[in-house]
Amino acid sequence: MVTLKQFQFARTYTIRALNQTNMDNWDDIPNDFSNSIRWNVGHIFITAEALLKKADEQYEMKNPEWGAFFAPGTRPSDWTGTPPSAEELIEALKIQSRYIDKFFVGKINNKASKSFAIATYGMDSVNAFLQFINFHEGLHAGIIKSIDNALK
Repeated sequence: MVTLKQFQFARTYTIRALNQTNMDNWDDIPNDFSNSIRWNVGHIFITAEALLKKADEQYEMKNPEWGAFFAPGTRPSDWTGTPPSAEELIEALKIQSRYIDKFFVGKINNKASKSFAIATYGMDSVNAFLQFINFHEGLHAGIIKSIDNALK
C-alpha cells in the first residue's frame, strides 16, 4: 500500500509541475539538454507502461504505439510522425495513475511475471518495479522542471 501511495504522490507532483509549464515550450530543447518536456512526459508514461507489463503480464498497456516516440533511446529529432499533444499526455498520466491504483491493490508483494534488470538493479517483484517507477518518475519530473526553468 505504501508503494502505491508513493506512486500517487510522485504522479501528483509531476502533473502539478506540468500544469505550471508553458505548453508552447514543450518541444523546445535548451542547450545542454538532450530532450524536450514533451519527450520526458511521454517517457515517464511509456516506461511505466512497459515495466508494469513485465511486473504483471495481465496489466493492459495503454497507448503502446507511443513507444516509437518515447522509449529509451528515442529523441524528438528522430520523430517521423506527430507525437501526442500535451493535453493527451497529461490525460494519459491521469488515467494511468487511476488504473495503476486499482490494478495493483493486493498485488504489491506478488512475484513479477518477468524479472528485469537495469544496470545492477534487478526487479523480481511488483513492489520492486513500482519502486523503480517512482524513482524514474521523480528523476524525469526534475528534468522537466530544469528544462522549464532553462526556457524562462
